Amino acid sequence: MLSAVTPLLAFPAISSNFGAFGWAAIALGQSFGAAAAVLIELGWGLTGSQRIARASEKNRRKLLAASLATKLVVVPVAVPVAVIAAILAPEFSTEAALACIGSALVGLSSIWFFIGAGSPGKILVTDSIPRLVFVTSAALWMNAGGPLVSFGLALILSSLIALALALRTAGVRPRDFSIVRGRRLWLFLRAQMTALSGRAVSALYIALPVALVGIVAPSVLPVFAAAERLQRLGLSVLQAVPNSLQGWVGGARTAELRLRRAGQALGLNVVLGLISGVGFVLIAPVMSEWIFAGTATLPIEICLVSGLVIFLVCVSRATGGIVLVALKKVGIISVSAFAGAVVGVPAILLLAATFGAIGALLGEVIAEGTVLAVQSSAVVRGIGRGRR
Repeated sequence: MLSAVTPLLAFPAISSNFGAFGWAAIALGQSFGAAAAVLIELGWGLTGSQRIARASEKNRRKLLAASLATKLVVVPVAVPVAVIAAILAPEFSTEAALACIGSALVGLSSIWFFIGAGSPGKILVTDSIPRLVFVTSAALWMNAGGPLVSFGLALILSSLIALALALRTAGVRPRDFSIVRGRRLWLFLRAQMTALSGRAVSALYIALPVALVGIVAPSVLPVFAAAERLQRLGLSVLQAVPNSLQGWVGGARTAELRLRRAGQALGLNVVLGLISGVGFVLIAPVMSEWIFAGTATLPIEICLVSGLVIFLVCVSRATGGIVLVALKKVGIISVSAFAGAVVGVPAILLLAATFGAIGALLGEVIAEGTVLAVQSSAVVRGIGRGRR
């Protein structure tokens, strides 16, 4: 949760010192970087926590080692993505590229491991505090006259330090990497493809909307990026709830108990989504005025649509990441993501070009609604078959 809100400390410094164009460049870089992070993460956050919850201590270390080895194979994808971000932000090209790489390296995070191991407190030490220290330092430096590149560098360094601390805390040793020697590395990569395929496709409408809007409606990018960033920061904080429930659901000893817990987790996330969506509508206008130093204040109509996006995402996180995983129907998550991308990406592009920032957000609503509809249908069918 602390990791999610940490960037808020830097956004006022970015907006007040480098204006709307500086903020838009950083937002663009982070958008592309978040998409790359989805690829680098390889779906371990989706399937890994429940596997860790059932594994022995020795096998937990080996799974963490395997996850890192497979992720490092994909890390180079961040370089061409950063080049694209730099091209689309010519006034702050280096800054956009560094923000992209720093955001992409978040895919190396081991948060999912500590969630599955039932040790959420270790996330604070290994992930949240390093990010807080580096991002806060960058914000102070920018306010003292430092360059905008300091933000991207802070993201990069904090991710690398967090990774080193996670491996040390988990007790991973060099011999644990023997699990991915030779052909086994590729077997692990192939095993993650089902989870990754859904995440990779969903990145088109989850992580890339800022980039899409930057292409078709650059004039509204600062306001849309502000809404998108606050919305995603809120969702990052809320992610702690389904994350913590994954280990609880996965730790059930029987299939019947696992499904019962999954249903309870779904109900909790529905309530969470309602409360959070309404809360966003009430506080986002004031927050945007302060965080973005008056360069991108959000009107109430944009906040209303963002609140609806938050509700839909909260529910689909439970139907997909918890219930469908418990039903052993991970493949449906990929199907729903594909449906969301096919419907959502054209909707975002068309509506953004026609109606600006609010149109792009309506495109996100269409995408997330499609995902939830596909997942909910599969959940109903899966539970119905289980009762026969």
